[in-house]
Amino acid sequence: MYAKSKNKRSKTESLVNETAIRVLTINKHRFVVGLEWETIKAHRKVMQEVRKIGKTRNLDVVAIRKAEAIQAGFAPKTRQKLRGAYSLIVSLASLLEGSCIAVIPVGTVNAKGEEEYTLVGRTEKGAIHPVSDAIYSEPEIRQVVLDLKQDLRGNQQNTEIPVYGDQDKFTWVTDSLDINELLKSSNLKKDFRLKPLRWGMTKNQLIGFTAALLMSGVAVLFILNHLDEQERLKRAAAQAMMKQQEEINKKARYQAALDKFKHPWVTTSSIPVFLKACEDGLKKFDLSIKGWAPATIKCSQSGFDVNYNRPDNSSVTAEEFVEAIRDIFGTEPAFNITQTSVSAFHLDHSLPPNGDDPFQDMGQQLLTIVSLFQAVNIPASLAEVSIKDVKKSEEGEDLPLQDWQEYTFDVQTTVPPQLVFKDGEFTGMRLNSIIYEIGQDQGSVNYKITGSVYGKRIIKP
Repeated sequence: MYAKSKNKRSKTESLVNETAIRVLTINKHRFVVGLEWETIKAHRKVMQEVRKIGKTRNLDVVAIRKAEAIQAGFAPKTRQKLRGAYSLIVSLASLLEGSCIAVIPVGTVNAKGEEEYTLVGRTEKGAIHPVSDAIYSEPEIRQVVLDLKQDLRGNQQNTEIPVYGDQDKFTWVTDSLDINELLKSSNLKKDFRLKPLRWGMTKNQLIGFTAALLMSGVAVLFILNHLDEQERLKRAAAQAMMKQQEEINKKARYQAALDKFKHPWVTTSSIPVFLKACEDGLKKFDLSIKGWAPATIKCSQSGFDVNYNRPDNSSVTAEEFVEAIRDIFGTEPAFNITQTSVSAFHLDHSLPPNGDDPFQDMGQQLLTIVSLFQAVNIPASLAEVSIKDVKKSEEGEDLPLQDWQEYTFDVQTTVPPQLVFKDGEFTGMRLNSIIYEIGQDQGSVNYKITGSVYGKRIIKP
């Protein structure tokens, strides 16, 4: 339970600070903010256990929330007359549904002139998260909400946690909250009210308590100062740890975004290596296998896709051709039941990647590739691959941008690709595939060449 982990405190003294208490008036009803919450272990005689805690710590009123566990929010006796008022956090946790967060202004400012807010974090089963019902300044409320969302998600990090509040004030608020409508009289129940822990003291008890308080005043002040200092040191250490963890998380998010922009040409082979692999691979395919002739042979970075056709008036059956392919290549060809004179099969090959080519000027790259095709009178056009930039993360942090541009080309020609791409390394260029279309007379070949050209992207501010 959340509250159990947060409320590690002395069992004999209250750490509830009267100055943290705020009273809001909504629809002529008084709502209290700033209670100190903890989980009640007893499931029977709950109020007896609560009053015992109140008596031990000299507390005045309590709010009770019964959900997946029983939680109690305590407050000391103050001049603000809290008895009979509603607990704002119990009211919101009871009226809202599902796992969510609500951010509410308390109408005050701190010593720095910063507006103050409180919030409620509601778990899926209705429990109140420990960071609820505290006072936060405007500069720190956003980080508290981000951390609270992570905590509420638990192991299910894809869960959407709605944040209710003023959408005009905070861009990270997902849903508008009409506090006056939600806390109207018809929605309020007596279970939302603060209950007194005692009905006051007798005259003798008051005299005795005053005497004891005067005699132990110096000791109490010393203890309180000591506890305040220890608490301050704990808060400082916790804040330093949170800041360090946030920096680690920020670097991790940036690196994860950077990993998405790995250069696509790193894992593919260079143009000379690709052409040689295609040329060597073509020698494996006979112009006649059991009388069947090749129609198209596609050479790609991953292998060969081959189509063979059965000539008209041939006496060789598909079964004989399939058996021959099994014997020659050790692979299973596909047999087309609608076009029974066609069969296809695939052969893998492994080409060494050329790695991360150094960046080239994009304008010069385009000029080079167009000139290569023009040199052999091949008309060519290139298409730019669009880029969709995401400049900010969900947390509002700057993200890296793609640092390269890509253009693709697709040409058809009777000129062998070895005559187009000759005498060069062709840095920043890749061939994706070559389709060899073999004429029926097997004396002519058409080439369909596809590829990509990469260059340095100029990012405009």
